[in-house]
Amino acid sequence: MFEKTFLYCAVGLAHVGLDGGFIRVNEKLCQFLGYTKEALTQLSFQELTAPQCLQEDLVQLERLLKGEIENYAIEKQYVRSDSVLVWGRLTVSLVRDESGQPEYFISVVEDIDDKKRIETELFKVDALFSKIVSAFSDRTFIWVATPTLEKLHYVNDGYANIYGRNEYELYCSPVAFIDHVFEEDRARVLKVFNKRPLQNWDIQYRIVDASGNIKHLHDRGSLIYDSSEQQTLILGTADDITKEKAQQHALMSAVAKLEMLSKTDALTGLANRREILCQLGNEISRMERGQKVSTLVFVDLNNFKTINDDYGHKVGDLALSFFAKTMESLLRDSDRFGRIGGDEFVVLLYGTDERETEAFFERVEKNEFCLTLDCGKTIPISFSLGWVEWDHGISSVQEWLDLADEAMYSKKGSIIATKKWKMWARVKAHLVCLHNV
Repeated sequence: MFEKTFLYCAVGLAHVGLDGGFIRVNEKLCQFLGYTKEALTQLSFQELTAPQCLQEDLVQLERLLKGEIENYAIEKQYVRSDSVLVWGRLTVSLVRDESGQPEYFISVVEDIDDKKRIETELFKVDALFSKIVSAFSDRTFIWVATPTLEKLHYVNDGYANIYGRNEYELYCSPVAFIDHVFEEDRARVLKVFNKRPLQNWDIQYRIVDASGNIKHLHDRGSLIYDSSEQQTLILGTADDITKEKAQQHALMSAVAKLEMLSKTDALTGLANRREILCQLGNEISRMERGQKVSTLVFVDLNNFKTINDDYGHKVGDLALSFFAKTMESLLRDSDRFGRIGGDEFVVLLYGTDERETEAFFERVEKNEFCLTLDCGKTIPISFSLGWVEWDHGISSVQEWLDLADEAMYSKKGSIIATKKWKMWARVKAHLVCLHNV
């Protein structure tokens, strides 16, 4: 029975002499090392042990011979017959004779080559993973915890880099990072992490780091399950997106600025032609729903070419800007004012009744439109006004604009007395020309 056990054991077995030579070997050991029994018994374990593993083996043998230990086990590499290194787990015990003198060794060799190769690959993968995680540590906080958030298994350097705090506080309490969430966002974050069972999450929030700086994080979490579909771990990753948020804000500001520029007259800062016509279209849609009607005023500067000819275009531009600013100061917040081109402007008196429109023209009449140059010279700016109150007979913005324009040109150049301002409600289209001298 013992003979068969030795010969057919599933692991390598050998009797080894005190000098290290193989006395007896089984078939499994021969297969592992790639030798026949005859060839193997002509060799010693020293010849078949990889040089880097031999010293440890010899030290343990010496201890065994001295009686310091009864047996030992080590993992070592053997040199196979084809010169390939293979891993084996060696367990050695010493047989002594009746007088207690060492007689021979019993060696048990288990083939662990596949296991060691897998471990090596796993080690490489783990090392690679560690490098990858480390590479992201400047901007990503990675952590692994139990499903109940009671114990933290792992946290990378991202917590220290982003929060500026010691990771030890997370090992004491995995959700300690919530204490540093910006106060206005904290309730929303707590709602996510207080759920039981915890669910996958994807949220953004702000934190206050150890230096008092506010940072933006994009936090995502996943549940990890075992083969029985039981939650085993929670993986959380929080990316520092502060720079992206700043860039996004800058982009939105730039877009808003471009949008404003696309709607604004560069010289006067008023709504440009496209924008004011759009506003008039919206106003018609509002009034067609039965709401209070508005009045459109067409404004044209008189003899503006003379200002350009006498003083130059730079002064002409100053005159346009001055007129726009002065006229704008006479309007209500609800009114709209735009330059439709050259020296032509339109004013939308929003939802005006007779008293409100009359008040506007009184303000215009009383105001002085006179530009004073740096040299002290004053330039009067005169203009003509024509206005039309909207009614359902007006079908488009252009028609409304044309009617106000026609009303203005019908009496351009005439001076309207103060009492005539109060007669506007009895006439659908009027024109007034003001000369401020």
